[in-house]
This record gives sequence, C-alpha cells and structure tokens, in this order.
Amino acid sequence: MSATKYIDVEPDVALLTPAASERSTRNNARAAKAHRLIARMLLGALAFQLFFAGLGVFQVYTFMPHAILGATIILTSFSLPIIAWRGRLERARVWRSWLLAGLMIVQGLLIDVGRIVPLVAAFHPVNAMLLVLITFSLI
Repeated sequence: MSATKYIDVEPDVALLTPAASERSTRNNARAAKAHRLIARMLLGALAFQLFFAGLGVFQVYTFMPHAILGATIILTSFSLPIIAWRGRLERARVWRSWLLAGLMIVQGLLIDVGRIVPLVAAFHPVNAMLLVLITFSLI
C-alpha cells in the first residue's frame, strides 16, 4: 500500500491525507521560493541587458555581450512557467510566467524580423519594457 492515501470525492478530485498535504505545502513553498529567486535573477540580468544595449547603441562596445546575455535570459525564462506549473503556484503567477516566456520568444523574433522589416525592430525596446514589468510582477 502506498504512503499517500486518497479519499475519492469526485472522479477528478482527491483529498490528500494530512501528511501528504503537509508535504505538498512544503513543495509549494519551495517552488514559490525558487520561482521568486529566478525572477529576481532575471530582473537583474535585464538591467545588465539595458546597460549592454547602451554600450552598443553609443558605440562604446559591440552588441555581442547584449546578444549573449539575451540568449541566456531567454533560456532561463523558460524555467519560470515550469516551476510555477509543477509547484502548483497561483494561477495568475503561472499565467504571467508563461506570458514572460512567450514575450521572450517574441523579443528574439523582433530582431530577426527587424532585419527584413526595419520598422519591426523598433518594437524590441518596447517589448523589453514589458519584459521588465512582467518580471518585476513575479518577484
């Protein structure tokens, strides 16, 4: 017999025993803590992104640090919705995490499409402001 016992209430709903419920609460708290930590790291990385973009715009340095950190930020952002979903965080937090990951993909696409239609590239900094705003809402 398994350590976790379920009491059937409805076909799709089950109540956990107190021990399993306590374990679930601890896992939820760990997920929330990890989610906040990663969101804070991403917010700090986005601040560096703005600095690196400024170096490139004002021709102090190339855009290479901006491009490298950008790819890292995009990849890291995919962890947030997974942690929020698996950690059973609040629905709004899960939704904002997915929104952030989606806008990160759009951020990269704006550069690629901007090479074909330069006007589209102008939305890259606008989307960056949205990324900062949404990331801040997750901390």
